[in-house]
Amino acid sequence: MKRNMLKICSISLLLLFLLSGTSPALNNIINNTSIVKASWMDNEKPNPPEITGPTSGKINTRYFYNFLLTDPDGDYLKAIQIEWGGWDSDNTTYICWLCEGGPLPNGTIFEYGHSWGSIGNFTIRAKVWDIQDNESDWGTLTVTMPYSYNKPVPQFLKLLFQLFPHAFPLLRRLMGY
Repeated sequence: MKRNMLKICSISLLLLFLLSGTSPALNNIINNTSIVKASWMDNEKPNPPEITGPTSGKINTRYFYNFLLTDPDGDYLKAIQIEWGGWDSDNTTYICWLCEGGPLPNGTIFEYGHSWGSIGNFTIRAKVWDIQDNESDWGTLTVTMPYSYNKPVPQFLKLLFQLFPHAFPLLRRLMGY
């Protein structure tokens, strides 16, 4: 056990010396050869999440969206922030997977649901962080919640329209029947 610890310490000190660049000759070797570099040196930020799901619907109905989470370095992903658009109190969702048991692997499809309480066009925006704490750009998807009010048609007009289907075309159109 002591022998393994001594080897690990020796290798760590050697790597620290090489990566610190204390010698011009070593700098030349490091820059011109393919010596293994630490993964944090050239770490790229994650890709913006690809968001898929329904792009229209009814208000006060929960819809589920998929977020494809990828990182060009293959790093695990530790957190996501989702902004649902609009002015609701639940407009932003933040989930930390690292805090809740462990990060998600690269290529995971994460599903999450949301409902809108008002009509309009909303832009879902999401970004992720990898375990190296790099933050992605925003991924987006536009969603429309149309106005879905059904006009009440008085009972006698319904009966009239059923008895005379070709009569009163203008009134039928105005009533939406």
